[in-house]
Amino acid sequence: MDEKLPSGPMKMKQLSQASGLPVSTIKFYMAKGLLPVPEKEKPNVVYYDEAFLRRLLVIKNMRSEGMSIKSMKSILDKYPFEKVSDWDDFRKQAREKEAHELEEEERLAAMSDEERRTEEILRAAFGVFSIKGYHNATVDDIAQEAGISKGTCYQYFNGKEDIFIATMERTLETLLAEAEAAAGETRDALTRLGIEGLTFISKYSDLQFMFMGMISEALGGNERLKKKASEAFGKVAEFLSRDIEQGIAEGAFRPVDPNAVAYALLGIAEVVGNRYVVEEDFDVLSFFINLMDFLQHGLYRE
Repeated sequence: MDEKLPSGPMKMKQLSQASGLPVSTIKFYMAKGLLPVPEKEKPNVVYYDEAFLRRLLVIKNMRSEGMSIKSMKSILDKYPFEKVSDWDDFRKQAREKEAHELEEEERLAAMSDEERRTEEILRAAFGVFSIKGYHNATVDDIAQEAGISKGTCYQYFNGKEDIFIATMERTLETLLAEAEAAAGETRDALTRLGIEGLTFISKYSDLQFMFMGMISEALGGNERLKKKASEAFGKVAEFLSRDIEQGIAEGAFRPVDPNAVAYALLGIAEVVGNRYVVEEDFDVLSFFINLMDFLQHGLYRE
C-alpha cells in the first residue's frame, strides 16, 4: 500500500481516488484532527501532497481494524507515522512486549479488534457512569461517548447492566494491580497494607460511582448487582487478607480473623475516601500515619 502512490499535488477528488475513500470520509477525518490542515494556494483551491496521502492511508488501515477515532488520535498525536508500514511495525513490536512494558498507545495497538472495541466501550462507559451514575446512564450515552453506534454496543454486551458489571470488574482489577505494584517488594506486612490503602484512597473517586450504583440498585431489589457487589467487596478483602495472614505468620500481628480485619479496613478506607472527595484540605498522608500507629498499637496504653 505504501508503493506506487501518485506524485505531485492532488485535488480532493484525486485524493479520494488514490486513497479509495469517499470525500466525506476524508473531510470527517480532517474535522476530527487526524489529518493536517492543508495550505490553500488560492481561496477556493486546495492541493494535497504525497505525505498527506500516506497519512490518510495509515488512518484508513487503522480504521479498518476497528479502531475508534479517539484511539487513533491518541496514537497519531504521539506517533505520527509517515506510512502504513510504520504502523504495522509499531503494532508488531507492541505485540512482542510484555503487558507491563506497554505504554497506553502500544497497548491499544497490540489488541485484537474485538479486544480493542470492548476496551473502547468500557472506557467510554467509565466516563459516562462516573458523571451520570448507573441509574441515569443509558447505552445511547455510552455509544455516543465511544463514537460508535448503539447497535455496536449490543454486539458486545447485552445491555447497560452487563456494561456496568464489566466496567466495575475492569476498574477493580486495575486498582488491585496498581496496589500490588505500589507495594512492590516491600516485605513488612503493615507497610504493605499502608501502601495499598494509600493506593485505594488515591483512586477512590474512580470507584465511588460503582459502589454507590451497586448498593443503590441492590437496595432497590436488583439481585444480580447485589451479588456482584458482594463479590467485589470479597475480592478486595481477599487481597488484603493475604498481607494480614503474612503478618500473622511472621509474628508481626497477633492471631486475628484476617477476613474480618480486611473488611474493617475496607470500611475505614471507604470513609477516608469520602473525606478525600469532599474535603479539599484533607491530609491523607497524615491520616494514614496515625492509622498505621493505631493498627500497630490499638487503643491500649503501652
